Amino acid sequence: MQETHRLFRPGRARGGFTLIEILAVIVIIGILIVFLVPLLNRQQEGAKVMAMRSFLVELSSAVSEYETDKGDYPGSSWKEEWGSAPNNTNIGAEALVIALYGSKWQSRLSDDLLCNTDNDESKKALARFSKATLFEIKDQWGNPIAYSHRRDYEHAQVYTMVDSSGQPAGESTFKARMNPATGQYWNPKGFQLVSAGPDGEFGTDDDIPAWKER
Repeated sequence: MQETHRLFRPGRARGGFTLIEILAVIVIIGILIVFLVPLLNRQQEGAKVMAMRSFLVELSSAVSEYETDKGDYPGSSWKEEWGSAPNNTNIGAEALVIALYGSKWQSRLSDDLLCNTDNDESKKALARFSKATLFEIKDQWGNPIAYSHRRDYEHAQVYTMVDSSGQPAGESTFKARMNPATGQYWNPKGFQLVSAGPDGEFGTDDDIPAWKER
């Protein structure tokens, strides 16, 4: 019997993705970007907010240590002994740095926490630094953390703010926060530390105080 040989004829090899398949993949990637990028941004902002709250606790402790040693919290207004103020912005934050980074009393806070959004300086060095730069302590978004001693709660403060790239973004006015339930200032016997939060604007819903309001 003659053996019959069957020839195997494979089908045509696939030549790659079609244009429709490529377009479908691009559409899917676009949809993922639309949904994932905002989610990642929210997660990053959430992490910054948590880090900011933690740092405000640390900063509050430094202010309290100063009070324990000096008998009062750092002032938040310009002192005559410092000479004339170069401008009327960032005063509370600058006064805090002069106290916490002073030549006679120094906190354990890092110099990396400092900024100078209004680019000003005093006539002489007022802190431990060799230069007369008037620094502020910055938040997670590069803006000054507002500081007010209880004596100055009734006085509004003007701060120079920056955007996400560090460029000037105008001014924002800080007013000491009040407890809506009691109509009284929060921390009436102490001080207030407040970050303007992600939007860089004081007095909005994303402000981050150094205490729990809820």
